[in-house]
Amino acid sequence: MRRRPSPETACLMAVLLLVAPPATAEEPIILADFEDTDYGTWDASGEAFGPGPAQGTLPGQMHVGGYLGNGLVNSFHGGDRSRGALTSPDFTINRDYIWFLIGGGAGPNETCIELIAGAQVARSATGRGTASGGSEWLTPHLWDVRDLKGQPARIRIVDERTGGWGHVSVDHIMLCDEPPTLPDQRQELLARAEAAVAEAAVRLGDDPTRPAFHFRPPAQWMNDPNGTIYHDGYYHLFYQHNPYEDRWGNMHWGHARSRDLVRWEHLPIALWPSQEDGEEHIFSGCAAVNGEDELMLFYTSVAPGRPNEQRAALPLDPAGLAWRKHPDNPLITTRMPDGTTFGDGMRDPFIFEADGRTLMVVGADTEDEAVVPIFEAADPSLARWDYKGILWGVPKDTMQFPECPNFFSLGGKFVLLNSPYRAVEYRVGSLDLDSLKFDVEAEGRLDHSPQFYATNTATAPDGRCILFGWVRGFPDGLGWNGCLALPRELIIGRDGHPRQRPVRELEALRGEHRGTTRPVRLATDEERPIGLPGDRLEIRLRLQAMGPGGPAESRRLGLRLRGPGGEKVAEVLLDHGTLAVAGQTAEIGPMTGLDLAVFVDRSVLEVFVNGGRHVVTRVIPYRGGALQASAFGEGWESALMEFNAWTLDRIWPAAGD
Repeated sequence: MRRRPSPETACLMAVLLLVAPPATAEEPIILADFEDTDYGTWDASGEAFGPGPAQGTLPGQMHVGGYLGNGLVNSFHGGDRSRGALTSPDFTINRDYIWFLIGGGAGPNETCIELIAGAQVARSATGRGTASGGSEWLTPHLWDVRDLKGQPARIRIVDERTGGWGHVSVDHIMLCDEPPTLPDQRQELLARAEAAVAEAAVRLGDDPTRPAFHFRPPAQWMNDPNGTIYHDGYYHLFYQHNPYEDRWGNMHWGHARSRDLVRWEHLPIALWPSQEDGEEHIFSGCAAVNGEDELMLFYTSVAPGRPNEQRAALPLDPAGLAWRKHPDNPLITTRMPDGTTFGDGMRDPFIFEADGRTLMVVGADTEDEAVVPIFEAADPSLARWDYKGILWGVPKDTMQFPECPNFFSLGGKFVLLNSPYRAVEYRVGSLDLDSLKFDVEAEGRLDHSPQFYATNTATAPDGRCILFGWVRGFPDGLGWNGCLALPRELIIGRDGHPRQRPVRELEALRGEHRGTTRPVRLATDEERPIGLPGDRLEIRLRLQAMGPGGPAESRRLGLRLRGPGGEKVAEVLLDHGTLAVAGQTAEIGPMTGLDLAVFVDRSVLEVFVNGGRHVVTRVIPYRGGALQASAFGEGWESALMEFNAWTLDRIWPAAGD
């Protein structure tokens, strides 16, 4: 009944035994490792489990990870609609525990693994996938079976669900007296992730809609910028990355660096979910330099069955090309020394300096409030943090959760940025350094579009505050998804509100130029082309209303982008006090003129209004070909006071270059 372990399992068991189990523990017994081409003595019924173990991900399935060796049970054969069962031969329960890896749907009695003892279901477990989302990552599960020792039993793996997440994945079922400690699979997991990205990049080709001068990974999904920092001559950029698909999931940290904020060098993936710790995702965070002048990464560790933890990683080399998890992890949990407990989803650490002190904020919530707790480094190692209370908070009916909190000093004030499942919000005010409480004096939306999200900042060598943000809203199925907005310099204006402008380094991308400093009168309802056609453009112009015009409801002016056939692709429109950019509206107050800086990168449009007092970032329905910009006025005469327009170079080579 017992099977001879496969070479992969034998190697794993050798490693597990080196972990020095107690002398009284019996050797573990492998019930199944699923490394053969068929199920052997296990009985398969129905269609869900196929003719034998799967070799990872099946067609149409999200990426499957976390299994050991090459094979596993995966009931996605035929998709979620298939059904079936897989049953082991009888065995005797002669150890204290049964340990295994499981993933897939969270369907009790439908997508599960069961222990049958005495003709009854004595134990059961499921994956975590539900209608609201999930992951295909297999994680360890342990049954305490000491009360069943000596009894005959069998394992049954069930798939009786035909809807979403109607499948289950299982691997490496073993009887043991001590739960095994999985070996560190860092190299194997990173190699798999890198290979998946490289393979996807080859398949991409030259997509005419993909941004060409915005930062993006070689392929697949990206979201939040993480760990943005200038260190040892480089701007380092880490980012949320799914190496396996062009949609969210399997969160790793990608890594790139740049000398000038314009052209970026892709580096090896930095952080990965550690299977031995039960991690499923590496969520967002920041970077900082410790007292040894060593770069450290701070991130949120996400694992099923436990609250989120704030952890750190250290470099394995001076250039930061490879990383290891900090030996003192976790650094911060959801329960504070004074008894304060935050919600399980506490996440997104951000470190800042104030009055010579090193402090950290984290997004969190209580039963009634969305809050930003604050911590102080206990020593220069940045491995120990003291809880200092709540920096800022609001009732949950005002904000559900303060994702990606950034807190930093700027222009004699302190700024708090949040991404609360809607457009990024800013709050400007003062920090009491004794109580560490934040008093808000001005607030608003940093970018009027929710397609700009999850900010992070870095300090340039000349002291500028550089703002990074994720651009979201691209369709699935392209083999890539997501990019970063252009790096922006952030300042505080005289009115106490932020101003944003693209960093001056981007001028290095400018190519052919057209422009005039002499006003050009536009007749009522006239649309006048400006600049050169192209798919990568920078346009700066000032428009001004000239006369009383016609009916109030028709007085409008702005900028249009038209495609190769003359079709309207996007529009920047001022209609009295309302600004509309590619369908996103913002109330900016009455005015009769517009000062615009517009960047067009194929399907990405970034618009800076009146010196960056208002900013709108949009993904636009661009399908390829040259775009032509034109200025217009409707309902009144207007003047194009001046304009400058450039074509812009690409920073990523075209396919075949």
